[in-house]
Amino acid sequence: MLKESKTGGKEGKGRMKGKMAVLGPAGTFSESAAKAYLKREQLDLELAFYPTIDETAEAVGEECCCGLLPLENTLDGYVQSTLDLLLEKDFTALGEIRVPVQFALVANVSRPEEIHTIYVQFKAQGQCRHALHALSGAQLINTHSNTQSFELVQKGVAGEGAVIPVHLLGECSCPFVVEDITDAKANATRFLAVKPKGEPAKLEPGQTVKMPLYVLPSVDHPGVLFEILSAFTISRINLVSIMSRPTKMKMGTYNFYLELSSKAEDAEKIAMTLTLINNVHRVKSLGLYPLHQPEGT
Repeated sequence: MLKESKTGGKEGKGRMKGKMAVLGPAGTFSESAAKAYLKREQLDLELAFYPTIDETAEAVGEECCCGLLPLENTLDGYVQSTLDLLLEKDFTALGEIRVPVQFALVANVSRPEEIHTIYVQFKAQGQCRHALHALSGAQLINTHSNTQSFELVQKGVAGEGAVIPVHLLGECSCPFVVEDITDAKANATRFLAVKPKGEPAKLEPGQTVKMPLYVLPSVDHPGVLFEILSAFTISRINLVSIMSRPTKMKMGTYNFYLELSSKAEDAEKIAMTLTLINNVHRVKSLGLYPLHQPEGT
């Protein structure tokens, strides 16, 4: 398994206890999010970078004590592979962190009409649609990471450009720069910190809390989704998100990924509601965690 490590853990820590699995390579928004999360939680862990989201998740509980997975972007929505992994893996959610995401266009040209090739990470492409559409004459080549896009354009080939994170502009040598081409100024990506299934995050009275969970319907019949949602309505539990994901067993059958938001004092009420739903449908919860950042930031 490919990975690169960034030393930073305390002396004497075990390999698994001292590492957080992060989608790599270094220099991406994932690294920025991991550093912000560790600083907020006052954790001293080494970052271990993995080339794919799947490999990042696989490392949790094996080579790393926890991991940070990209979950949702303001412009591009949920990361579908992460949603699938939250169902497939036995994880407990520890918390979330959001980082601002802004992109620049750089190129080895003097004028934009000279750009014939643009390297862009596949998720970044969906967040810079308007600017890229204006360069419709250029060929878009998708890359695995924003860092890879940056490294390719840094080779200095005339006519080539790239979409790169704005925090890499200081290292860029390209003569042509558009500092912000993101479709929305408030663009951000939300990451979810997870660990192997175990004790949930510690909660304090008065805290706003969230819970990611899956409901897997036992039968498919008219009104099944209404039945599930009604249970939360009756209990006055706020659902802030719902996504349907294919069961991958039969066309037209779906599981439901939900996120609820409440107060720490409602933990027992939430547990009772999930028990009632679980009497009919299978419920998989990742547990409650404290929400440190206000919604909408």
